[in-house]
Amino acid sequence: MRFGKTAASATALCILLGASAAYAQDPSEPANTIGCLHMQKKVSAALDANQQSPNYSAARQQAQGAQGWCAQGMYKLGVDGYAKALELLGAS
Repeated sequence: MRFGKTAASATALCILLGASAAYAQDPSEPANTIGCLHMQKKVSAALDANQQSPNYSAARQQAQGAQGWCAQGMYKLGVDGYAKALELLGAS
């Protein structure tokens, strides 16, 4: 149940940030499963390297939301969400 609440919160955050994420998609990553996996690895590395970032929590939530989109087969939204997480960390 806790995961459901977290997923719902992350989804709401993604929707709110969706407009800004639309232009932030990493053009080198396709909007498919492979693109999601590549972006997930990039964001994971960026989160590990930027734990002191003031935007760390927001970027982590954004990445969780992106993971949810990818899991639901909405790859463009997932890749865009991961790109937004990288942007929040300054690691675009």
